[in-house]
Amino acid sequence: MSKNRKDDHINIAKSFKKKSNMFDKILLEGTDLPDLSMDDIDLSTEFLGMKVPYPFYINAMTGGSEKAHKINEFLSKIADHFNLPMVTGSQSIMFKDPSSIDSFKVIRNNHKGIIVGNINPNMTLEQAQVAVSTIQANALSIHLNVIQELVMNEGDRDFRLWSNHIESVVKHLNKPVIVKQVGLGLSLKTIQKIKTLGVKYIDVSGSGGTSFIDIESTRSAKDYSYLNDFSIDTAQALINLKNEKDLEIYASGGIRHPLDVIKSIILGAKACGLSKWFLDLTDLEFAAAVKKFEEFIEDLKKIMLILGVSSLKDLKQVTYNIV
Repeated sequence: MSKNRKDDHINIAKSFKKKSNMFDKILLEGTDLPDLSMDDIDLSTEFLGMKVPYPFYINAMTGGSEKAHKINEFLSKIADHFNLPMVTGSQSIMFKDPSSIDSFKVIRNNHKGIIVGNINPNMTLEQAQVAVSTIQANALSIHLNVIQELVMNEGDRDFRLWSNHIESVVKHLNKPVIVKQVGLGLSLKTIQKIKTLGVKYIDVSGSGGTSFIDIESTRSAKDYSYLNDFSIDTAQALINLKNEKDLEIYASGGIRHPLDVIKSIILGAKACGLSKWFLDLTDLEFAAAVKKFEEFIEDLKKIMLILGVSSLKDLKQVTYNIV
């Protein structure tokens, strides 16, 4: 096992296979009379108040090592080519190891579009400002990962300042701030507390995809799988929030293919974050990765046609059944 925790996370995540999740239980009804052309399909939306051409983004993955530098370099070129928002891996390592900064700066070096910085709630407002300015970020993500920290040997054990830091950053950063989980799902209890801190954007980041409990169990050779009892499937997390009016909701965790993206939007997400799907692209040459992405976009449009809708806002009217 690598001595570098960031590389451990990447190596283990790449070894995991796709698995079933609750999106498979969401059934949609198509139509054979859509009265539409592929040219009619509009996939544009807003991401944290900024216009984007597609309803998804490259979600947080890595940073801080040579391998992470190469991954961020590749993905930032994809992001720039298609004008995709890109969320960095956790920048918290920058404040412990200045040599890691270039693995984050490379994103802005390649990508002229939307970049979202990423910190944990231990970081102060001043550190949040540094994280944003270092990469000229357009927004900031704060990730909540209590269970992951607790199962890591080197993880945090003191969470007393997390709420205070989030509230301060949201109030004073002057950039959009999105609060997310890391693959276990935001509970309703957490979300209600988040709202009192002034947060307007959340990513439910549920289970169904890469699990940090499984990753850390692999790293430590100690089985923490029983803690998956606390996990909330991404689709279930969205259903839990169907009557939410105060927050703009994003979805990540187990978004495996274009149909999962469409289902997420039907269930109330503004857009989706994909990590593993984009990580797998880094095994390809750039031209092949571009082609695979173009096929993803084409398939999104095909599904919209099957449903008989031309815009993302019309997806909100699509009915579904849970089996």
